[in-house]
Order: sequence, then C-alpha cells, then structure tokens
Amino acid sequence: MDFVQISEEQRVLLDSVDKLIENRIKPLWKDYNNTPIPKSVAHEILGELSQLGFIGGSAPEDVGGFGLSQTMMGLLYERLAKAFPGLAGLTFITSSSATRIAVDGTDVHRDAYLEKLMSGQMIACAAITEPNVGSSPANIQTTAKRHDDGGWVINGEKSWISNGDISDICTAIVRTGEGKGGLSRFIVERTDGYTTQDIPKMAMNEWPTSNVHFNQVYVPAWRQIGDEGAGLSSTLIAFQTARCYVATLSLGIAQAALECAIEYAKEREQWGKRIGQHQMIQEMLADMATMVDAARLLTFRGFYLVDQGVRCDVQTSMAKAYATEMAVKVASMAVQIHGAYGISKEYPVERYFREARILPIPDGTTQIQKLIIGRGLTGLPAF
Repeated sequence: MDFVQISEEQRVLLDSVDKLIENRIKPLWKDYNNTPIPKSVAHEILGELSQLGFIGGSAPEDVGGFGLSQTMMGLLYERLAKAFPGLAGLTFITSSSATRIAVDGTDVHRDAYLEKLMSGQMIACAAITEPNVGSSPANIQTTAKRHDDGGWVINGEKSWISNGDISDICTAIVRTGEGKGGLSRFIVERTDGYTTQDIPKMAMNEWPTSNVHFNQVYVPAWRQIGDEGAGLSSTLIAFQTARCYVATLSLGIAQAALECAIEYAKEREQWGKRIGQHQMIQEMLADMATMVDAARLLTFRGFYLVDQGVRCDVQTSMAKAYATEMAVKVASMAVQIHGAYGISKEYPVERYFREARILPIPDGTTQIQKLIIGRGLTGLPAF
C-alpha cells in the first residue's frame, strides 16, 4: 500500500509479522486444511500473534493495546489472511471483542478479561445472528430477564457464531426490552453454562462456526457492557469495522490466488510456449490484478474513514460487497488458468476458491450491503 504512510517503527513491525508468517503461519495453513485447529494450538498461536498487535492492537496503549490505527491493523491482517485466512478470522473475532471491552467496558471488565484476551489466554466469540434473525439484528429474540439479585438470566439460541466451539467467553447481544432500543450486551463465560455445536462448512473449518445455546444461563449484573438498551447502536457501528476486516480476508485470498496463477502461467507450457505468453491468459491476469487493487483501495478507504471516527456505512459496505465478490471471481479465474490442475488438490487454488466463496455471506450478504449503499444514496430505506 504505497499511498499509506508507514513510519519506520511500523515498518519494523510489518517486517516482524512477515517473518512470523513465513516461519510459523504458512506451515499451519498446510497442516490444518479444512480441519479444526485444536483449542490448545489456537491459544498458542494467538499468544504469538498477540505480541505483534493482532489482538486488541487498536486499543489504547494505557490499557495494554498497541494504539494502532485501523488502517495499520488492516495491513497486518491482509498479510495474515494471505497466508491463512481461517486463522485471520479466528484472530480478528477475539481481537474485536478485546477492543470492544477496552473501549466500551468498565475498569472491572478490563481487569477481568483484557489481559487474558490480548495475550491469547482467552478466545472470544461474538453472538449476534440467530436461526430466525440474520441481517436484521433489531429483531433478536434471545432474551435476558432480571434475576432477583440484580443479575440476568439468558435464554435463546445463536447461530453461525465464529469461534463458538473454542470460545472461553461470548459477548452476546440479547433482548432486555421492547423494540430497537431493547437490546443489550453481556459478557458470558463458558463456565456460566452456554453450550456450542459446530457447523461443518464447505471450507475454512479450521475456523469454527457454531450454534450457541443459552439455557437459563445466569450472568451477574457487572458483566453488562454499556448502557441497557444500547446494544443495537453499538453493534451497527461495530459492523463498519467488521465489514472492512471481512474485505481484508478476501484481499488476502485473492492476492494469494493471483500470485499462484501468475507463477503457473510463467511455468506451464502449451502449444510450444508458456501459457503466460497467450493473450487471453494475460487478459485474465490483468483483470484479476486490477480487481484486487480496486478492492484494496475501497477497503483501505473504509479503514481510513473508521479511523476518522465518522459514520461510513456506505463506504464500508462498498468495500465488503466488492472485495468479497471480487475474491470469488479472482479465485475462479485462477482455477481456470490452472486448467484441470485447478480442480485438483495438487495446487492450492481450489482451496482458495472454496474459502473465497464463503465470504460474501457473513457480516451481511452482498445483497444486504447493496441495500445499505442504496439507502445511503437515496435516503430511502428498502428494509
């Protein structure tokens, strides 16, 4: 990203990240090919990544963070996503929970959880989506009722929750009142009694996705984050950053697929010359590279606007919608360039394609992102 100004200190950090990725992360991508990462291994790797700012890196330094901008975090995560997108997703979910506790939590919350999250000792999940509530968080049905001692009792089910099966804590958005203003956030510990069930996927099963069940789960009053009834507004603001991170996962996959296609085109020979000398192959590579760069520009514009503290739903929805669909197209073209080898397990592009195909779905489908963009352009809601 030549147009992003990088200080010498940040350059040193990125160099350290590159070394860790080359020596530690890339071998893991091969070891855990669509296979869940054991919780013990996840804790170990998160601990190593945390030392380079991947967990809570944007949190203020006075609470243990690195004080990094979201733009800088995007640069870190693009590197990690290129090497191991599933691990990047697993790490981001824990990082976002740590950041929310650092920014929105009380001193009691920070003392209880922040150090453990930011060191990789705890793995977090964020529970919003439900079986009957996907893109409309205002309609959440999971409830929290007041207990006689002032605490809360949570009942309900969440679905498609990233990190669910290996989580130690869950930041859950639940209904405490009526209407859009009736949602609140709570920190729920695994020992409180929530249970999980993994959902097998077409790819990235190294990054678990789970159903989360709350059956008469008691949570003490001090574990509420933010004001009662402020859960929806805080969630919608957090979605802006989340869209950029999903876009970054897509960038990493697409860049890796593009580089594989270029390398294969330079080596593979047909009709007496390398296929990279054929005009149609060059056209495909040119289109792929242009789409990747266009997605990168949209994504880092989104990160920049988040750093400015302004509402940027339209711009971050553009980044998420374009980057995720772009990754599907680029990975598919990489498969095509490889010909029959593209659909074999011998080359990684078939895995990139399956991984890319997942990402237009989470954190709001492409169609939902387009409705957000349309609403921003016209001022007229379609939902």
